[in-house]
Amino acid sequence: MFKQSFLIFYFLLSVICINTVVAQSEGKNRAQTIPIEITDDGHIFLRVSINDSEPLLFGLDSGFEQSAIATKQAKALNLKLYGETQVTGGGENTEDFSFTKDVSFDLSGTKFKLKEVGVLALDFNSPSPNKAVGGILGYDFISRFVVEIDFANKIINLYNPQSYHYRGRGNILPIKMLDNYPSISAKVRLPGLAPVTAMFEIDTGAGNDIFFYSPFVKNHRLLDSKQETTEAATMGIGGTSKIRIGRATSIQLGRTVIANPSVHFSQATKGDSASTFSAGFIGNGIFRQFKLVIFDQPRRRLILESNANAR
Repeated sequence: MFKQSFLIFYFLLSVICINTVVAQSEGKNRAQTIPIEITDDGHIFLRVSINDSEPLLFGLDSGFEQSAIATKQAKALNLKLYGETQVTGGGENTEDFSFTKDVSFDLSGTKFKLKEVGVLALDFNSPSPNKAVGGILGYDFISRFVVEIDFANKIINLYNPQSYHYRGRGNILPIKMLDNYPSISAKVRLPGLAPVTAMFEIDTGAGNDIFFYSPFVKNHRLLDSKQETTEAATMGIGGTSKIRIGRATSIQLGRTVIANPSVHFSQATKGDSASTFSAGFIGNGIFRQFKLVIFDQPRRRLILESNANAR
């Protein structure tokens, strides 16, 4: 789902106004805990109320620069739309995109308002047969908290960045913003090729392991790897694009090495899968192997905590 979901546009990031402060206790770390749903293919969903609506299904997607509401849902809530344009995503075509202003959100009691939110179709599969995907919480939301994703217990914890102190022994990786997307360095080993160290976007909206963008595939001749790959297609905003699927020997994130991850090699000629801003992205197929994944954007770091590093 979502990533193949990058949006390319040149509007200012929305400003988020927090109306309630994440709970704290006597100056110590205290989290607002929110239940999440995780699909079999690794996508994360939360229940979110919009302008006092019934709870809606929203994806949690660090690969989405700006939070967004599905067009059908925006119309059902009588939100006023403006600024129609076209955007690209993981597919090779474009899709309609517009904006709406001053939207109130409620996540299990954590309330905030976004001054500007994107609106687009979001015709993706839902984890609930009776509920369509209502929207996406993007990095403009994630970056205002310290966000701790606990895959095993199916919760996220939101911390106030000003009082948050990490005391664990997890793997701390610097975050670098590339074209407004959070990215980290990783080393990937492919059979028969020299190890590749590059910057990869962090994408909690993707269920796969590793995705290489087509310019990086071509420039580094990654398909010369000594393995057979399978032709396939991936779907996202803007339709479909061609990929080849194979496996890496390993991926190294800081001091952590994960063996035999799957790899998607993009063959796209247009859209975000043909981006040159980074080598590609890393999805939840990798991140869900950790006990905790902690986004601490105010300090520009990603913390990966394995079961062996549990606090």
